Amino acid sequence: MAMLQNVEWDECLLEPRPDAELERDARKVFGVPYSLIRFYTPCPWLARSLINTNYRNGQLVHIDLGLADLIFLAVSQDNSCRYCYASQRTAFRILGFDEERIRRVEEASFTAEADRSEKLALDFARLVSRSNPPPSAADKTALREAGYSDEAIKEIAYVAASTVTGNRITTLPAVPVEEIEKVTDRLLFKLIRPLVARILRSRRGRGQPEFLPEELKTGPFAYVELALDGLPIARISREIVDSAWRSPILSQRAKALVFAVVARGLGSKRSEAEAKRLLAPLGLDEAKVDEILSHLGSSDLDPIEAAIVPFARESIRYRPVDIQRKARKLCEELSVEQFLELIGVVSLANGNCRLSLALCES
Repeated sequence: MAMLQNVEWDECLLEPRPDAELERDARKVFGVPYSLIRFYTPCPWLARSLINTNYRNGQLVHIDLGLADLIFLAVSQDNSCRYCYASQRTAFRILGFDEERIRRVEEASFTAEADRSEKLALDFARLVSRSNPPPSAADKTALREAGYSDEAIKEIAYVAASTVTGNRITTLPAVPVEEIEKVTDRLLFKLIRPLVARILRSRRGRGQPEFLPEELKTGPFAYVELALDGLPIARISREIVDSAWRSPILSQRAKALVFAVVARGLGSKRSEAEAKRLLAPLGLDEAKVDEILSHLGSSDLDPIEAAIVPFARESIRYRPVDIQRKARKLCEELSVEQFLELIGVVSLANGNCRLSLALCES
């Protein structure tokens, strides 16, 4: 915790905007107030995605929720996301972990002290996050030999990739971290912790196998969700991508360009091909897209596209304060709604392209 507290973090780029309906829906899912979504309400699909990607609430079938929590912690630490890392540590404290136990959990995930199969899963999750190189067939074989089914491997990859998405959603606009980092030190927290713990535990549960309906088997980058079919996370992921694509705030061409840039930067050939397929009827043939991806600019781009293309490339790997300062400059060129949708699409692209590499290209 002390290490991440020293990570430089810029001033927040967003102003919280209450939305009674979204906050009510969030409370139904989490059982407690979820103030984070107030920063994202001008972009409704993005705010709702923060509610719908709660993997603790019946979305995972094959892996233990405790392992999923460790993956979230490890990937957030790997991405230097102070907000997500602090939020997971706070959740551990609410559930009754003391500081010494949390530190043992953190340290064990990097050392031989961890259960071997658990450490293999965490190492695999970090490979998904870093994608440099991405997980290989041999990495999956090692997990199978440790007792993980193919479906469990998919869930490990999904939790890692969705954490990558969440890390960027909170890091890029520099969501405030001081309050969540210090919440467990307050007397009120100590008084209400047992009640909140009971509420959170009541929301934790395994899901059941679930197959995609026909109408959700097509759409932008649907091949990723088809690889997850049979798991509840396939529907969740498909609905989020579809809602992002339907949103009118940014053009579909701008969104496809973001995915193309991230795909090229990560080396996801299948994601890049899909982005090019989507761009072809929107005025950008393959040669033009290759020019844009090579130079991160082109006379074929409109002003908004010209601003977001280089930012998408910067979002793949970064130092938090550097990307936050670049985001601040973008705020001067985009409306609040456009900026938030860009944050959402960039974050989705980073998660989905990594998931493609892990499940569909190795």
